Amino acid sequence: MTVTFRKLSELSMEENVRIWNLGFEGYFIQMVMTIDALMTRIVNEGLSLENSLAIYVDGEPAGFVMNGFRDVAGKKVAWNGGTGIATAFRGQGIGRTLMLRNLELYREQGVELAILEALTQNESAIKLYQYVGYEITDRLMILQHTGTIDPQLLKRSFAHSFSITKGLPRDVYALDFYRGLSAWQTQWPSMKEGESIIIRQDGEPLCYALYKRTFDQEGKLVTISLYQCEVLPGREDAEEIYKLALSELFAPLDYVCRRGTSNLRKSNQPLNDLLIKLGFTTNVEQVLMMRNMNFNEIKEKQIDNSNI
Repeated sequence: MTVTFRKLSELSMEENVRIWNLGFEGYFIQMVMTIDALMTRIVNEGLSLENSLAIYVDGEPAGFVMNGFRDVAGKKVAWNGGTGIATAFRGQGIGRTLMLRNLELYREQGVELAILEALTQNESAIKLYQYVGYEITDRLMILQHTGTIDPQLLKRSFAHSFSITKGLPRDVYALDFYRGLSAWQTQWPSMKEGESIIIRQDGEPLCYALYKRTFDQEGKLVTISLYQCEVLPGREDAEEIYKLALSELFAPLDYVCRRGTSNLRKSNQPLNDLLIKLGFTTNVEQVLMMRNMNFNEIKEKQIDNSNI
């Protein structure tokens, strides 16, 4: 068996699409791509074809990994924006070989921290990532809600002297409590066509949210998706502040559309509890995994690669 690697930038877009679809065949959720869809993903997620890899076995495409790179909080961070192994090559250690070569690429690029997300039910992939040094740091919730929201559920207990500023995603970057090392798509540089709100009291920021609204061709609001919502740590009135934030970003509450969250951190228990009270239900759950690239030890254990 001869294993070789090629940069995705060396391949045509047709071949990139073919390898992507081979890698995600039979996946837990629908991941089929077209050329237009893949190009949009590459641009929106800041992926680098020059620093992404395809793996070939005896000349046949066996899988791929797509990478994005970004400076976050003074560190060079790499994101695994998609890994897939063709069904004919699963369970043969190809995923392990690809991930180890990908870590070498990260070191060549001077990466200090590597991050990725994985579906919780994809246990074999999670074991593989743990094998090469990644650790689970949080869980990510994709929640959904259809219909209207009862405004009484967001009614605050007492009046507050809060002000709300609407703006662009980049406006939250300078906040001391902005979570830059969140899931890749929830970081402000990934929020193409996104929006932000910042809640202040006496001029001091105490909450921010990043979200997107989508509209149909007639300008009708179709979806509202929440990516991040954080309150200044230590606030005893955090639930009241979250109510105000959700009232603003999910408005108008009596309007019927799809509302949801995208990779919202599960460890933010007050916010998640409030969303559940509002009638949001779990659609997908993922794990957020990170690897310190200064940590070189690889755990020596056998893993099941049957699904990657």
